[in-house]
This record gives sequence, C-alpha cells and structure tokens, in this order.
Amino acid sequence: MHRIHIMKTKYFSQGFTLIVITKLIFILGLMMTSFLEPLSSRVEEEQRNKTQIQLDDIEEVLYGYVLRNNHLPCPDCIDNDDGCAAATANDGQEDSTAGVCDVLDGTDVVGNLPWVTLGVKGTDEWNNIFTYQVDSEYADTTDGTPLQAGCAGISATLGVSFSLCSDGDITVLDSAGGNNVATNITAIVVSHGKNWGNSTSADEAENTDGDAVFVDKDYSQATGAEYDDILIWISPHILNTMSVKAGILP
Repeated sequence: MHRIHIMKTKYFSQGFTLIVITKLIFILGLMMTSFLEPLSSRVEEEQRNKTQIQLDDIEEVLYGYVLRNNHLPCPDCIDNDDGCAAATANDGQEDSTAGVCDVLDGTDVVGNLPWVTLGVKGTDEWNNIFTYQVDSEYADTTDGTPLQAGCAGISATLGVSFSLCSDGDITVLDSAGGNNVATNITAIVVSHGKNWGNSTSADEAENTDGDAVFVDKDYSQATGAEYDDILIWISPHILNTMSVKAGILP
C-alpha cells in the first residue's frame, strides 16, 4: 500500500505540473499580446514622426529650389502616360519638355516627388514613394503671370514663372467635402502612410484621385474612416515673401 501511495503521489504531482505549465503559457501569451499591441502603436508613431521630419525637410528644400530656379520642380512621372517616356518614369528626376511639365491634369501636374532632382530621400518610413502635385503655372519656366483676374495689367517678372498676384489652385479640406484648411496652394507632397492601398476611407481617397482637392485631418483607425496620410504644402504667401526678400520678385 505504501508503494502504491508513492506512485499515485508522483502521478498527481506530474499531472499538476503540466496543468500549471499550460496555464503559465496561456498567461504569458496574453501578456505578450497586450505588450505587442502598444509596441506596434509606438513603432508606428515613431515612423510617423520620422516621416513628418522628412516632409518638413522636403518643404524647406522646395522653397530653396524656388529661390535658386525661380520656379517649382515638375514631378517625376509615375508611368509613360501623358507624354512621359517609359525610360524616365520613376527615376526620381523631374520630367519636363521645353520648360513645361510632361504630366498635365488640367492646370495641375501630378506624379512622384522628384527626389533625385531635389536631393532628398524619395520614400517615407513605410518605403512608399511620396506623391507630389503642383500648379503648372509655378512649375514652368515661362515668364509671365497666371491667367487670373488679380493679375490683369501686371507685367511678368523676367525669368520667374509666377508673380505676386499669382495663386495656386490646390485646396486642402478637413474631410472629404468638408471645410477649408488651406486654399490657393501651389504645391503639395503626400505620404500615404502605412495603410496605402488598404483603406476604404473617403478622406484618404481624396488624396489619390488626381484632382486639386486634398484632405488633411487627425490620425484615425476607425473602420471606414481610416486616415494616416501626412501632408505638407507650399503656401503662395510664404513663397512670395521669400521671393521678395531674395530679390526674385520686385
């Protein structure tokens, strides 16, 4: 009987140990899950912060490009549509012919950020290429003023593609069909975030439809209203002030 008691004790001891281990593994799994979720959020937040720094640098570079060249750069072609040569698409170089951007969509020019021309990194922290849109009046090399009522009777400034009376035609809203955030923008650069191509958000769709309207709003993960795009844009007022101070415009 004593021997049987020892065998039972060993058996139940081993069984109890397996149950404890199973529970510990389950608890550790829950702990790891709860740990990894905020870790993932922190990683994305860090990626967003780094991308914002990139965009801030790109904004400064674009203003600097104007001060040196008297116009904004043309985009790099995404493909060989609209007169772009296949050999020059997606190479980071601005694409223009005889001083006019190759890709035209109305008065706007849409494509990749010409990162090689500007000397900046062309992709965000998710390795997606920055997209870039510019009012063609600011990206050509033709002397003259835009065909706007405010520019009537104003002479062109030699060697400059815009004048103090010039306004861009890009608008930024706080949501699709929402309120104005900024108007008369001359150029805009967009990081489409981590979820580019995997969102059903109308707000994000506004930033990829090729028109002159964009959305800039707070980060959101709400289903159907996802938004993780990050934008910077070139203000005509800042551009004019810098150009006057630099002696580019009278």
